[in-house]
Amino acid sequence: MNYEEMLEYARKSYSQPAGKAVREPFPQKPKEVLPPGEFLDRLIEAAFRNSPNLLHPFASRLVNGKWEKPQLQEWVRQDYQRIVLIIRRHALIAGNSPDYETIWGLLARVKAEADIDPVGGNFFALPTLWIKFGIALGVSREEIAGCQPHTLLGLLYEALLTEVRFSSALPVREVVEASIDPVFYRLWGEALERSCQLPHDSLDYFWARAADHWGQDTGRSILLRGAESAEAQEVLWSEYQKQMKVDREWHRLTILQRLMDSGTA
Repeated sequence: MNYEEMLEYARKSYSQPAGKAVREPFPQKPKEVLPPGEFLDRLIEAAFRNSPNLLHPFASRLVNGKWEKPQLQEWVRQDYQRIVLIIRRHALIAGNSPDYETIWGLLARVKAEADIDPVGGNFFALPTLWIKFGIALGVSREEIAGCQPHTLLGLLYEALLTEVRFSSALPVREVVEASIDPVFYRLWGEALERSCQLPHDSLDYFWARAADHWGQDTGRSILLRGAESAEAQEVLWSEYQKQMKVDREWHRLTILQRLMDSGTA
């Protein structure tokens, strides 16, 4: 699936009633050995079709304008620390990487997230853009930056750091999904602009994520180096499946949805 095909598929999936999208078991690796590029295309498509950002009711409700302003404000407060933590996570992964090419590629990702985006320098750091989004919704900078996430979310966020603090293993799922995240953030930004009537530039967090080509360029090149043999393809596919079973992202969206529905943090 190319980018436009993913957009169309996602739009159709989101048009279903929230919670009705079916999450199938992750498919088995192709039996034949494929050229590395074709193998990655298969893995990325499987990741896209099974993504929590596609199938979780939180995402469907977001795209269909079913979240009220106070609920979106709670999302902003709860997720700010996660955005900062993800940058720390990527820096740790880069620092622990065993080869120069991977270190360079992952540091480029940290720079894009923590400094300016690589697409012409049009956006600022992602945490700053998230605060900008929150201010447009009526939440103060201090309230966003000073919010301590709910205990359950805090535990999930800390686990993201703990698992990479001393590990040199490549987080295959994270690198694979960097290729598909731009699809979701484009649709989420468009939906928020439409349903909340927010100024276009207040959603620069989403436009920055939508314009990020790191996954298709640098991330893909990292994965290609590890997909050149039958054994390597088996390892990549199996590692992705294993990381899918510990699906913190699905759990995060579930907890976040409950908080937003209850109106309590």
